Amino acid sequence: MKQADPCRFCRLYASFVPGFALPFGAAIALQFMLGLTTLGAGEYMLRVLVLSAVRSTAAAASGSALLLALVLWAHPLSIAQVQADLRRILARALMIAVPGYAVAVVAVVAAGLAVAAGFGQSWTSFEAGLGIVGWRDVGVGVLATLLDVALIVLLAWRYLVRLQAGRMSLPAKLIAVVTVTVGLRATVGLVLSSLLSA
Repeated sequence: MKQADPCRFCRLYASFVPGFALPFGAAIALQFMLGLTTLGAGEYMLRVLVLSAVRSTAAAASGSALLLALVLWAHPLSIAQVQADLRRILARALMIAVPGYAVAVVAVVAAGLAVAAGFGQSWTSFEAGLGIVGWRDVGVGVLATLLDVALIVLLAWRYLVRLQAGRMSLPAKLIAVVTVTVGLRATVGLVLSSLLSA
C-alpha cells in the first residue's frame, strides 16, 4: 500500500493534457488538411482547426486527461485511501478543468499549426484562423469542458471506489473505463452540439 500523495493527481493531469492535446491537434489538422485540400478549400484549414480546437477538441483532450489521471491516481492506493481522498480529488478536478482546457487549446492549435506548415500553410492563414474566434466560441468550449468534467466527476464519485475494490490490473481498469465512458461522453457532446446549433 502506497502513501497518498496530495499533488500526484494534479501532476498526472498536467502531464496528460498536452499528452492528449498534441496528438488530437495533429490528427484533426491532418484530417482537415487532406479533406479540405481535396475539395480545393485548403486555405480554410486553419480557420476550421482553430474553431474546432476552441469549441470541442480541447475539451475532449482535457476530459480524457482527467479520466486517465483519476484512474492512475487511484490505482496504487488502498480502497480506504481512495474513499478518504476522493471528495478532495474530485474538487480539485473541478477547479483545474478550465485551466486544463486553456492549455489544451494552445497545444491543439500548436500541433495543428505544425502539421499545416508541413502542407505549406502560411502564418497569414493562421492569423486569419485566430481572428475568427469569438467569445461565443470560447464559451462553447468552456461549457463543453465543464459538462464533460461534471460527467467524469459523477462517474468517479459513483464508481471509482467500486473499480478499485474489483482488484483488476491497470490495463483491465483502463479498458473498463474507456468502454463505459466513451459512449457517454460522446453522447453528451452530441447533445450539446445539437442544442447549440438549434
